[in-house]
Amino acid sequence: MAAEATIVERPVPSKGRLSFPMLMLRMVSNPVASWGEDFYHEPIVVYRWLGLETAFVMDPALIQTVLLDDADSYSKQPVNDDVFGEAIGGGLLNAEGEAWRWQRRLAAPLFRTEDVLAYVPAFAAACAPMLKRWSEAGPSASQTIDKDMTRATLQVLQDMVLGAGLGEEDRRLIEEAGATFLAYSIWKVVLTALRLPPWVPHPGARTMVRTGRQLREVAERVLAKARASEAQGDELLQRLVTARDPATGGAMSDRLIVDNVVTFLIAGHETTSQALTWSLYLLALFPEWQARVREEVLSVIGEGAIGREEIGRLSLLDAVFQEAMRLYPPVPVLMRRTLAPVTLGGAALGKGATIIIPIYVVHRHKLLWQDPLAFEPARFTAEERAARHRCAYMPFGAGPRTCIGGTFAMLEGKAILATLLAHARFALPDGEQPTPFARITLRPKEGLKLKVTMLRD
Repeated sequence: MAAEATIVERPVPSKGRLSFPMLMLRMVSNPVASWGEDFYHEPIVVYRWLGLETAFVMDPALIQTVLLDDADSYSKQPVNDDVFGEAIGGGLLNAEGEAWRWQRRLAAPLFRTEDVLAYVPAFAAACAPMLKRWSEAGPSASQTIDKDMTRATLQVLQDMVLGAGLGEEDRRLIEEAGATFLAYSIWKVVLTALRLPPWVPHPGARTMVRTGRQLREVAERVLAKARASEAQGDELLQRLVTARDPATGGAMSDRLIVDNVVTFLIAGHETTSQALTWSLYLLALFPEWQARVREEVLSVIGEGAIGREEIGRLSLLDAVFQEAMRLYPPVPVLMRRTLAPVTLGGAALGKGATIIIPIYVVHRHKLLWQDPLAFEPARFTAEERAARHRCAYMPFGAGPRTCIGGTFAMLEGKAILATLLAHARFALPDGEQPTPFARITLRPKEGLKLKVTMLRD
């Protein structure tokens, strides 16, 4: 390691086992604060309360059982339907069975690594407006990094996913409506865990319906423009419109395309923006690591911009980005429900039990990681990865339902991170101590500000 680099744990896990009602109350406030100390030592924690069964699963072998080996015994429904409602409909995130397999088969070619590598220059170019603003602000100016990362990934969303059909008004709507929808989503998560129907009133219920409809309207407008365009662009939306199932020749309906576009609008870019936010926080917190990664970036790209060839040579940056997602996983929780009685880690669970996989805890578990709070990119050498259980590290999930856009997100994140480090230095303002806050994605509770000094324009 470049120097001793250990983060301070915030929020601090409670020492005793919380009662189930208290755990649910803390989940509403901030799920990260609901996972007690025992979660970080035990393979599985089971709650039984008033007929409800809820199992928190941290052991990688048990996670593999749920997500891979016995996946047919567990379902994302009605969990996802209850949480996301009609906003994302029957798209890839929600679909199951043959409907999911058909969509995955049709969409998978759009996310091939070789094709996504062609987007790397555009990922880097998305940083230009932000770098210009930072340059005009002067040295050591305080910048709202979380908002800047959201704007950068929204620029990528426009340029490489939706195309020119996205106007400035729609960009603002996506940023505001998406954040609002996610802010209230935790109520749906808790109601689902309590096995309550989705129509039960809760704070923000009507707002979620309204913002979900607004995002669908944006997706419908963009799709209409893509259908009307005679150009055959490289944007993912345009390619999705023309994609055909290699087995059947079938095309995706407009409704399904809108469902999947809304998924991008709500969370697709948000996961990458939060991964970048936490990465820059850690590099500001540990300036020795920042200097080492910048040295690698400049040695590879020099005075130029990063391209598809260069990005594969940034091994240290890759390890730093992955270690940042270990400490601060973009999606901190997965949920399933049992379709039949199962036995998991010696615990007998009935049909309808809620399974919660707190990825945030798994990535910091005392039995899985040596010095789990240490920022140590060496964990992601080829040798270390090969020796680790496949479900001990899951920034994009695991199994057949792993995020289809994982490669896209990784390359986008690394290209943006490399570009920013080549042009700017980041430092923590006095007193800046972000607290992880879960609302589907993991974000700094009060945002993140960093002092930014430009190195070159």
